[in-house]
Amino acid sequence: MGRSARLVLRTILVSLLAAVGATVVTQAPAFAAPNFKAPFPCGQRWTYSHHSAEVRLALDFVRADGGVTNGTPVIASAAGTAYRFSQPSGAGNYIAIEHGGGWKTYYFHLSAYSVPDGAVVAQGQQIGLTGSTGNSSGPHLHYEQLLNGVGQNIAINGVSLAPYPGSYNQKYLTSDNCGTSGPSLFPAGSPTDFNGDGKDDIVAFNLGSLNDVYVATSTGSAFAGTSVKWNDFFGLNGEKLLTGDFNGDGKDDVITFTGGTLGDVYVGLSTGTGFLGGAKWHDWFAPGAEVPVVGDFNGDGKDDIATFTHDAQGDVYVALSTGTGFGAGVKWHEFFAPAGEYPAVGDFNGDGLDDIATFIQGPATAADVYVALSNGSSFGAGVKWHDLFAVGSELPRVGDFNGDGKDDIATFTCNADADVYAALSNGSAFVGTTVKWNDFFCIAGEFPYTGDYNGDGKDDIVVFSKGATNDVFVGLSTGSGFLGGAKWHDFFGLTGETTY
Repeated sequence: MGRSARLVLRTILVSLLAAVGATVVTQAPAFAAPNFKAPFPCGQRWTYSHHSAEVRLALDFVRADGGVTNGTPVIASAAGTAYRFSQPSGAGNYIAIEHGGGWKTYYFHLSAYSVPDGAVVAQGQQIGLTGSTGNSSGPHLHYEQLLNGVGQNIAINGVSLAPYPGSYNQKYLTSDNCGTSGPSLFPAGSPTDFNGDGKDDIVAFNLGSLNDVYVATSTGSAFAGTSVKWNDFFGLNGEKLLTGDFNGDGKDDVITFTGGTLGDVYVGLSTGTGFLGGAKWHDWFAPGAEVPVVGDFNGDGKDDIATFTHDAQGDVYVALSTGTGFGAGVKWHEFFAPAGEYPAVGDFNGDGLDDIATFIQGPATAADVYVALSNGSSFGAGVKWHDLFAVGSELPRVGDFNGDGKDDIATFTCNADADVYAALSNGSAFVGTTVKWNDFFCIAGEFPYTGDYNGDGKDDIVVFSKGATNDVFVGLSTGSGFLGGAKWHDFFGLTGETTY
């Protein structure tokens, strides 16, 4: 039975039971909670309290170790997908993290966000700064844990903090949330030619309670269609969504990785005008917080899947596509892109087999880029292809920007400077450290991506403004630079949606 059928059946059963009345008590299936950790940095000691006006069993935290609460980093208490919101009369600037299995955490009253909307974050990754925005009497962190929208007693490391104190300085919590502070793990490139005309399109997964998928196809100078729904149930909250041509018919499809304890993989094949219902292509791949990617690793014309364990082991597994499913996961590399690094996929030497890359993303003294080439059945040793690229929190992307058949790398500062830099592949290295290809594209809070949107063989850049405007701008590649951003759509990719 497919996921949509199971959901319908479950909905019918719940409705029938509810109609029986108070004589029958029903309970939603229980999902194991993530191992939540404190929402503030490792080693810090905070005090907490709950008052009657707080909803959903929330707790308010302030520092109790001599540090200043205002401006202290707020960090993810478990891995998941982070969404940004603003409620000036209530929660202020806040982030909700979807952890899968119906679990969600809230972080209210932030003075600033530290990740873009829709970022995939690791446990311990900074997501914002403590503040007093919205309806707040002073700097503090309002924190909640919810299951299927219902507030739960907050538990840290599996231990409940209940009963809650009614005022500060009665109970304390010292953080052991010492996880990575690495980058937001957006895919660095994923093909989006859904109708197979040679021009990349754009897609939006709205998630939430609707789970719709919308596509706007490229005309070569604009994206056509605002509300063209290609699937009405694909991609649940907390799942990891990507794209690729998995059956080799020249049209890119959609894929979702459930992650968590299920580790299922579903594919929705493209018909050229819509995506078929999700079919399970693998029942155990990229579990937990692993980082899945898509690429044609054996060069047979069908995209495969890979996953980075993204931990101290740094293993990389690949499952090859048969055209109707993915084979067994096989380890293709035993140490690549460990925790804190930013993995990516591309055909960097132009041999028709997709390779893997990793951006270390440290300071200028440690912002190296390594590549491991595919031989069709494994990835070779990691070799440094660049020693200064995508520094700190910049967003790296992959694409063939000069059209020579070898994938290159780009990085977006996505700040007040809004610069875009590119380094071209020569088949054995990326050339160019400070070659600016655009000096104003992607400001803070926007989401950049790459694709060949006019079908000329050179990958271009696109940005989803989200926020209040929801515009989409494209900067076409000339082969040596990106043109100024031109608006190709004026309402696509809303805040909270996943867009490529």
